[in-house]
Amino acid sequence: MKVTLSVRHGDVPDPLRAHTEDGVAGLSKYFDRLVEADIVLDQENHRHIAEVRLRTSNDTHFARTEAADWRTAIDGTIGKLRRQLKRHKSKLTRRSLTRVEREQLFRDQMEGDVAHDPNVAPLDWDRISSREAIARLETSGEEVLVFVDAQDGAVKIARRDGEGSVSVVEAEAFEVEEH
Repeated sequence: MKVTLSVRHGDVPDPLRAHTEDGVAGLSKYFDRLVEADIVLDQENHRHIAEVRLRTSNDTHFARTEAADWRTAIDGTIGKLRRQLKRHKSKLTRRSLTRVEREQLFRDQMEGDVAHDPNVAPLDWDRISSREAIARLETSGEEVLVFVDAQDGAVKIARRDGEGSVSVVEAEAFEVEEH
């Protein structure tokens, strides 16, 4: 990630510059597709202002904090960006079931010829952890695995994407369309 730091109306000591750059670089553990960060530190009278414009592969995030000292302003801005990136990542990973996944889930439920409440998992489904589901999916070569999470009892779907990585999402209730 390219990081640009500029200072208006004053000077910032080198250790504080390093703290700022390290804090912004540390945001990559919350969202890995960070492209560029523009950091502007400004001082107006007794106010210290930290602004960061963060560009990702598909979006731009901005945060600004005013405080009595530089470190508080910088940490506040990084905290705001951390929350934004977590929310952005959860929106990207949360999605509805595809038609194929809904049909597969319906077929799995109907194999026992028993109609199930879509919010309650059948008793004969495996209750495994998300890690076990990912491991099974990777060894089986299948695209989708529907399972019941052993920890919270929720029906979840482990799905392989086009790049080969596996994501786990909670299945949502749905209605089956009749053809």
